[in-house]
Amino acid sequence: MRLFVGLELPLPLLHAIGELRGGLPDVTWQSPESYHLTLHFIGEVTHPHLHEEIHHVLSAIRATPPVLQPGGTGLFTSARPNGSDTLWIGCAPDDALTTLREKVRKGLNRAIPAGTERNSRHFTPHVTVGRMEHPDQERRQRWLATTVPAAEARTMGHFTLFRSIRHADGPFYEPLEHYPLQF
Repeated sequence: MRLFVGLELPLPLLHAIGELRGGLPDVTWQSPESYHLTLHFIGEVTHPHLHEEIHHVLSAIRATPPVLQPGGTGLFTSARPNGSDTLWIGCAPDDALTTLREKVRKGLNRAIPAGTERNSRHFTPHVTVGRMEHPDQERRQRWLATTVPAAEARTMGHFTLFRSIRHADGPFYEPLEHYPLQF
């Protein structure tokens, strides 16, 4: 099963970000129900003992609850010619979010067996909202100039271990376990 650790978004943030859907033609928009902020991608986990170790590591994490507030727009460009760009909404800077991400990353990288790919990518807190097929510079600039609807900052009470399930209609993210955050 494909696993990742992330933050579920509260309804007011889901609605605010969802208002951006349809703002550009020829974009495959994500369903607001799938919006989340990934803290750490784990990947395919097939051994039950590794799933138990992941749960043990995540259960031991103690961190200050982060505050989420939408920031600006951004995109990740595809390295493939004529590939799709990933459109995203960033989060306002928050030290607690960065600290939580580092605790999750370091704990899981210690738990993953040697020889397995370890996640050390640069962390850009974001919520993926769509994919732009065959983008050109003008369309990229239009997205980057999009104004994000105002939304009240929300303090997160937990982080979540998710299972990613691929469907023809796009991925579905199933929460498997919630881990409380403490002050």
